Amino acid sequence: MERLMGNSASQMIASAFTFGTSALVFASLPFLFILLKGIFKANSGHNTHSSSILSVFAMAFSVHFISCLGFMLAIKTLDAFYAIYEPNYLQGKIFSIFWARSEDEVFSLAGASGEFEDKGLYLQLRLVQAVCDWIFLLIVWVVFIVACAYGLREAKKDAMQSNVMQIFVWLLVSNVIAAFIFYLWAKIASLAMFIPNGDIITQIIQSYKNLMNF
Repeated sequence: MERLMGNSASQMIASAFTFGTSALVFASLPFLFILLKGIFKANSGHNTHSSSILSVFAMAFSVHFISCLGFMLAIKTLDAFYAIYEPNYLQGKIFSIFWARSEDEVFSLAGASGEFEDKGLYLQLRLVQAVCDWIFLLIVWVVFIVACAYGLREAKKDAMQSNVMQIFVWLLVSNVIAAFIFYLWAKIASLAMFIPNGDIITQIIQSYKNLMNF
């Protein structure tokens, strides 16, 4: 534990890589897994007992909440044990390094001199940061696709011959529910990922801005 959570610059960047990756896994993969499973269930023609849009998103949110809560408690427990060396080490310092989005900012927070080892560790960290940004962008579209898939399925079940207005209403209802669950997901995930400034929604907006300015 001491080696993993050491105070040298290289150890802090490595810790940011380790704990940032762990936070990303706990905050996104369980939620994505349930939603992707929901897409296949909604589109399976032989499934006569498939869940409604509300139950799928409720299950995804429940699994997500438990996953994030467990990770948050683990980080806070580690910080409590490490408080004898430095209070709030992981939440305050390590995750701040993970959310830094430039080499100069990472090195400044870690107190690194920019040596070859530091640059190698930064490249690893930058790769995880890029994956994190893309997963957040992907989740937006997964939520939208799941909502549309269930909306279309429910519209077809509502009547033998669904008209355009029925389809539109079901799509609207499904996406409103999805947007609300996504908002809750983002708030919970932001706490689990210990974002120092803003939240995941802010990060997603910034990622889209970066894409448009690319």
